[in-house]
Amino acid sequence: MAKETPFDRARDFVEEKIEQTKEVLGDSFDGVGDEVRKTVKSTAKKLEKDYGYLWDDVRKYVKDSPGTALAISVGIGFLFGYLLRGGDDD
Repeated sequence: MAKETPFDRARDFVEEKIEQTKEVLGDSFDGVGDEVRKTVKSTAKKLEKDYGYLWDDVRKYVKDSPGTALAISVGIGFLFGYLLRGGDDD
């Protein structure tokens, strides 16, 4: 079995959402859903081809420096949390 990459998981997530939308909208969504699915698949393949090496580099860095990778992840998490939450004006 081939390794699952983040690109594969993202593609699967989008396809699942397409199926859910298709169930809600019925037959009127069939043509649009198929077109979106094709676009998502081709985009995922292009991204993996063009940027797949980054995933391998990240995995290698995390294996080589797990503490630093964890610290960076926590810092990014706090930053996103602050940006998404916004400042407390209370």
